[in-house]
Amino acid sequence: MAAKVTGDPVAISFAESDQLGEDKVVGLDVAVESLLSAYFRHGRGGAFFCHAEDDAGFAKFQARFAAAGGDPDSCTYLPASDQNAFAPVSTLFRPDPDIAGFAAVRSRRDPRAYSVCGLSHTMSSLPAMATVALFVAEPMQSWDAVICPSTAIRSVIETLWAAASQRAGRCPVQLPVIPLGVDTEGFARSASGERRTKQRAALGIDDGDFAILFHGRLSYTSKAHPLPLLLAAERVAAAAARSVHLVFYGYFTGDSFQADYEALAQDICQAARVHFVDNGDPRFPDALWAAADVFASLSDNIQESFGLTPVEAMASGLPVVASDWDGYRDTVTDGLEGFLAPTLGPPPGAGVEAARRYLKGEDLYGEYLAAASQSTAVDVDAVAAALGRLEASGDLCREMGEAGMRRAGEVYDWRHVIPAYEELWDELAARRKIDGESEPTSEHAVTDPAGLDPFRLFASFPTRTLEDGHRIEAGPDAMQGLTRLLGHRMNMFRPDLLLPADDLPGLVAKLAVDGGVSVADTTAAWPAGERPRVMRTLAWLVKLGQARCRTA
Repeated sequence: MAAKVTGDPVAISFAESDQLGEDKVVGLDVAVESLLSAYFRHGRGGAFFCHAEDDAGFAKFQARFAAAGGDPDSCTYLPASDQNAFAPVSTLFRPDPDIAGFAAVRSRRDPRAYSVCGLSHTMSSLPAMATVALFVAEPMQSWDAVICPSTAIRSVIETLWAAASQRAGRCPVQLPVIPLGVDTEGFARSASGERRTKQRAALGIDDGDFAILFHGRLSYTSKAHPLPLLLAAERVAAAAARSVHLVFYGYFTGDSFQADYEALAQDICQAARVHFVDNGDPRFPDALWAAADVFASLSDNIQESFGLTPVEAMASGLPVVASDWDGYRDTVTDGLEGFLAPTLGPPPGAGVEAARRYLKGEDLYGEYLAAASQSTAVDVDAVAAALGRLEASGDLCREMGEAGMRRAGEVYDWRHVIPAYEELWDELAARRKIDGESEPTSEHAVTDPAGLDPFRLFASFPTRTLEDGHRIEAGPDAMQGLTRLLGHRMNMFRPDLLLPADDLPGLVAKLAVDGGVSVADTTAAWPAGERPRVMRTLAWLVKLGQARCRTA
């Protein structure tokens, strides 16, 4: 990536796409190129500094620079091996959170030589978690920073730091919240009326039909389980006086996932028409923003950090129905640009077994994600109510779409986000002149299953977590519905973390009373050591829509 020279020049480190390993390649590439292009257009101007490991890395950077419309001859190469070349640089920016090593190299020269600044993406993999744990043993300073795209991710980093440092005070670096950006003008163009007519015709959606769009990875273990959206869309379609379409636009991340999605959709949706469209479909070079009336994304996965698609939907003029989850709640104002559906997860302590298995290498990263998402529920009733209101009122759709477009333009356009980065870098330069130096907190970071329990580490993501005083109520036909849903493997993909199948009929029968049963009374029926498993199972029943969680 690149940097511009003004009073306080910034060098931007060119990060190879595999720096953090699992599940980052595409996302990190997109983030790097998008930010690079935006910085050319909206930064303060001047020359560009590029930090790279070698000549080949710099050449790759120049190629990306040129592809984004920049002049590669305006780039200045800062070899990683030559710290003297950094003399004019105020801040070294890296588009991932892996900055501890840079701080160590800097401190061997002079801790005040420059600031180091990273950008957080997904924080759920062990390599990403390790970037924060390393802060403990390296000379991080108050003039260093990791930019967090959402308040939820900032909370995760603070929790990781507390675990790794054994709660040795606040994280030593600044953790500002600055969102990711989009080119709002480009999305406004992609949602033109002409495109709408063509896209809907290609999918067989008539002018008067109601179209709900999901855009993103099609993975029930690492993005969003489709069941809440399928159930909600079917309810809306059954009550509507017009055809309702649910369009999934994206790519399947597993060989069998397409068959899983299609089978579940066919089973759940009799009134709603469901479409699956590959994001490489040549009929839709501008995606499907124009075809939709509403955008819906019900993320329930800890790998999500910000969630760019709701912002893209708002920039396209669409009202948004999203889960109240991670960065989504920063993006969408409930009742203004759309609606947020409450989410529920097990309490801290319920994920220690999943963390232990991941730390020991018994589970892969995807299995760790699946363990958390399996017991994360999105309120189906709230989703159906939100979609129903939007289907019933064209005026509400239009008002929320217009509000979203204004918010995207005023908050998330790159022309506002890039100056926020530059203001931060100026602040870091000012801190470097006046703040005292810090020593490493400890020689070693401490990581254990309790600290990396996903329900503790990501406790800021859901709306609420299960508590003893909550009441869980199953409907009279819950066991029948559960049996039907268990005909699809995607509805129980980590059975080892739930109660045995033989225990489920008794549990559901116990919960099938008017007003439900308290969580405390429910868990009391099992040995104390089984409490985490029962909690995970209760949340899973809510996830599948076969039980409801009541606060009183």
